Amino acid sequence: MSTNRSQPNPSTTTSRRGRGRPPLVLIALGALAIGLAACGGSSSSSSTTTQAPPTTSGGTGTTSTTGSSTSTTTSITTCHSSGLTATLGSPNGSAGASHYEITFRNTGSAACTLFGYPGVSFLDAKGSQIGSSAQRQATGQPATITLAGGGNAFSSLAVTDPGIPPCSSSTAAAKVRIYPPGDTQSLLVTAPTGMLVCSSQNTAGYLSSIVTSVSAASF
Repeated sequence: MSTNRSQPNPSTTTSRRGRGRPPLVLIALGALAIGLAACGGSSSSSSTTTQAPPTTSGGTGTTSTTGSSTSTTTSITTCHSSGLTATLGSPNGSAGASHYEITFRNTGSAACTLFGYPGVSFLDAKGSQIGSSAQRQATGQPATITLAGGGNAFSSLAVTDPGIPPCSSSTAAAKVRIYPPGDTQSLLVTAPTGMLVCSSQNTAGYLSSIVTSVSAASF
């Protein structure tokens, strides 16, 4: 956990800036956004296929007939939590935040797709949610990622140092609850040792955590 007291730039999120907030918050927001934007990428077994969400959800295929010839086209299903695992990488510190790579792995043999942002929240030892859920990083255009059997997709999660005002309290996370994009069923991941999350709610100009859309490249 970094001790540099800075936090992310609200221009990279959907939250609006409030007037009259402390300068420290503005500096902190900028640092967290820079940390997310600076993450580099390396190719994986997944591929980016389109700039729009998948339009097919069936897996049995469709058949079309023209004249005397018949052709069959197999559609690719959306990835669901039942066919995925999620893991969190080791923290990578930057000014005012710790960054974790979320890896989604397709545990099946058939290809599936992911599009958009994961849902992320933090749970204490009793299973209660800590503070606010992660907010979406608003920059960039989400793309549809196709995961082959055994393939991976990635997202970056930035957790703000809870010692930065206006956060008034923090709690150690025991679990991280992750919803794959578009799914209503979550995956539970054991939180890395020492993960502290702001337990007070987000306010104008302050975000306790930010998550990016899924990518075919590791961060």
